[in-house]
Amino acid sequence: MSGHTHYNVNDIKGNIYEHNHGTVCGAWWTGPICGDGTPCGYGVYTVTGNELSWHYQSTGKEKDYQLKIYQPDKPGQQKEILVNIWNYDPAWKTEYFIDGISQGALTQTEGFDPLAYATLLGPDLPKPRGFAEPKNTNHLFKGSSKHREGKCGYCHRQVWPIRIKPPIK
Repeated sequence: MSGHTHYNVNDIKGNIYEHNHGTVCGAWWTGPICGDGTPCGYGVYTVTGNELSWHYQSTGKEKDYQLKIYQPDKPGQQKEILVNIWNYDPAWKTEYFIDGISQGALTQTEGFDPLAYATLLGPDLPKPRGFAEPKNTNHLFKGSSKHREGKCGYCHRQVWPIRIKPPIK
């Protein structure tokens, strides 16, 4: 595990899994998020026998706060959602629902978290540290509805808690 980057990423190379955690201070104490939209927080690891599980703990939030859903209001257009799953693991599966009906898997995309973009972009933002900028991330996901009405009910991961096999010794 590593940190000090002010963004969150999980990287798997061969049999090595690196957790690079967001920070408790977010984007250098400028607000409630890191540059990639990950809330201020830290990694929590639990060892039970020979199994290791983990989750990202956002400060001041419940354990199950693991994503943020953005639903842009575009009247007359197909309904779309953008989801930031900040502790995304490539082994996870995603599924989203609109009006209680499964729409299938979300599509992974790369880009900027809308809140990070709005609050961190530019030399005058954020106050007082203008050097903190939004970070391009690949833990964003898109979904849409063929219908022009309806709201995203929720998105969820189908795998929780996460286990590593073979166990780390």
